[in-house]
Amino acid sequence: MKKTAKLLIVLSVIVALSACLFACTDNVDTSGNMTLVILDGDNAKEYSVDLSNIPSGENKSSGLFAVLDYLKDKGELTYTANPDGFLTQVNDIKPSGNVYIYLYTDVEKDINVGAYATTIEYKNKTYTDSISGAKDMTIKDGCTIIITTIVFG
Repeated sequence: MKKTAKLLIVLSVIVALSACLFACTDNVDTSGNMTLVILDGDNAKEYSVDLSNIPSGENKSSGLFAVLDYLKDKGELTYTANPDGFLTQVNDIKPSGNVYIYLYTDVEKDINVGAYATTIEYKNKTYTDSISGAKDMTIKDGCTIIITTIVFG
C-alpha cells in the first residue's frame, strides 16, 4: 500500500511538472495589444501589435520572437538571431565590440530583480532589463518591450 501511494505521488508530481513545462512555453497572449519599441540612440520606432494577429499553432514562435516574426512577415522590420536565440540585429541595431543588444520590459514576471539590473526611462516610464531571453519573454496585453543597446566595459 505504501509503495502504491509513493508511486501515485511521484506520478502526480511528474504530471504536474510536465503540465507546467508545456503551459509555460506558451508565453504569448492571443488577445489585447502590446507595444514594441526599437530604440536606436535617440531615435525610437514604435509598433503597436494586436496580439490576436500573432500566428499560433504547432510551428509558432515563442516570446518576443513571435512578435518579431509577425512584424518581419508584414515587412515592418528586419531582424536576425543566431541558432542559440540571441538577437544579432534588429533593424539598424546590432552588437559591435562592447555594444550589445539589450531587452527591457514592464512585465513583472520577466523583470530582472538582481543586483545588476539596469533600467531605462522611455516616455516618463521606467523599464527594467529582462531576465528572460527573447524566446522566453512574456508577451501580454498592455505590455511594452524595448529593444536597444547597452555598453559593457
